[in-house]
Amino acid sequence: MADITMPRLSDTMEEGKILKWRKQVGDRVAIGEIIAEVETDKADMELEAFDEGVLTEVRTAEGETAPVGAVIAVLGEAGAKAASKPPAESTKSPAPAPKAAVPAAAAPAPSAPAEARRPALVRKPPAPDRTGTAERPASERAAAPERAAPERPAAREPGVAPADRDRPRASPLARRVADEHGVDLHAVSGTGPGGRIVEQDVRAAIGSGGEAAATPAPKAAPRPAQAAPATSARVDLSRIRRTTAKRMGEAKREVPHFYASADIGADDLVRAKDQLAAVGGEWEGVTYTHLLLKAVGLALRRVPELNASYDGDALVLHPRVNVGLATAVDDGLVVPVVHDCDTAPLAAIVRQTRELVARARSGKFASDDLSGATFTVSNLGMFPVSEFAAIINPPQAAILAVGAIRDVPVAREGRVVPGRMMTVTLSCDHRVIDGVLAGRFLRELKTLLEGPFALLV
Repeated sequence: MADITMPRLSDTMEEGKILKWRKQVGDRVAIGEIIAEVETDKADMELEAFDEGVLTEVRTAEGETAPVGAVIAVLGEAGAKAASKPPAESTKSPAPAPKAAVPAAAAPAPSAPAEARRPALVRKPPAPDRTGTAERPASERAAAPERAAPERPAAREPGVAPADRDRPRASPLARRVADEHGVDLHAVSGTGPGGRIVEQDVRAAIGSGGEAAATPAPKAAPRPAQAAPATSARVDLSRIRRTTAKRMGEAKREVPHFYASADIGADDLVRAKDQLAAVGGEWEGVTYTHLLLKAVGLALRRVPELNASYDGDALVLHPRVNVGLATAVDDGLVVPVVHDCDTAPLAAIVRQTRELVARARSGKFASDDLSGATFTVSNLGMFPVSEFAAIINPPQAAILAVGAIRDVPVAREGRVVPGRMMTVTLSCDHRVIDGVLAGRFLRELKTLLEGPFALLV
């Protein structure tokens, strides 16, 4: 018999909510199988099994929260008697389950109470909308009953999951907001990458008429959008933004920051990136971020005092160099972790980073994607940001902010010629890092980025 406990799926996680049990009481569980989906303070993540056996008891039902380390289920030996309380009782709990933010790739069909409320708020094309029957001519109303049956396809009935091809592409937060307000995602136009529906699209649909659909208004010409009175809108912070606000507020108050900047010549860096991208293969999709991660990993190995954490009266020096990469998602900002940046080959970092960012933007993370970072990089080089200073992510001792590569005049051999330059700013915790250490790190980083072919070794 083995206990399944609520794991710490991110560095800041204190408790987790069970969104969905993938295994039910009586099911066989193998090591590495996904047994549940868990909502943490940063993201919705999948819980893997570290033991094998038969699921004999579920102690935390869907929609319920448990602290890190609490027993949420029990595995028994094959043939063991299941607990008398089946998980079906907890999975049918009426209140929490419909509000859970389930990842897009595994979102269940809406529960019966949510479906019952939906017709009042869903924005659908006027022809099949039954709420508009009273406004259509009598000849059309007479034909309406014959067309009523096809309006609710079987794939959208309660308890039946729609086919993947009919499922709109939307972020987990967008789906949750749509469920809470009864908005049909099929009627919402997405403005995210590749037409993906994000939270702002759903809220725009609500504000442009989704709430008004509950009470049919007299037939009238639609007013232009600009005619609406300008009013302040209160938008609740997402779970990720609430966590970020709390953590960054604490960090800025409690951690004595100081900053050191360096200008780094980027001519050879640009050439190296372009040449690697042209080769393709394992370098396909290589970016400046990948080169930065490798250079930071090597610089931290050479100046290990920055690959550290503050712990009261002690400095904890970490044996592995795991670099967190600040990544923007629909809900806010997350920091997936690229492991072993000092020893992993550049091609492996390219592959690992690509997979991490894809999982971050889809809202689905593996168990170690958000934990174990010893240093963080925040790169705004894709925007016209020449330089900025970032806030340290405790308990790490430093964070590197990277600005855009820009064209500048540079002096070479007594002549002023065109060149490329980038500015990086190191934010340091002055309790454990002083200016000399910051200077040594920036010197190593500058050497590596100005001679980037050393990153291939």
